[in-house]
Amino acid sequence: MIRPLAIVLPLLLPATALAADALTGAQIQAQIVGNTVEGTAGDVEYTEFYATDGTIHGLGDDGPYAGQWSIENDHMCFDLGETKECDKVQLDGSRIQLFGDDGALVAIGELKPGNPG
Repeated sequence: MIRPLAIVLPLLLPATALAADALTGAQIQAQIVGNTVEGTAGDVEYTEFYATDGTIHGLGDDGPYAGQWSIENDHMCFDLGETKECDKVQLDGSRIQLFGDDGALVAIGELKPGNPG
């Protein structure tokens, strides 16, 4: 009966306990920039391409949108016109997670090469 507990126990741990180490600014630049993330933030689905010129080309529940991205203090920052948000980035293979400074999970997604859209 240990096997079912081994499956359930990880589901009970906080998301931060399961996450990989946060990327540095240089790692964000090398691994995220020039690529696309398909994911969810809360109950909103999105696809965002992070262009090398600092622009975001996105598609969400309300249609296409644009914004700016930057890297500050090992955080990836997103400015979609209303507010600027900076998050820690964790990457495990193609699985990406964004965390606020308080450790709360902000978004999850899958990193896709280039700009498929």
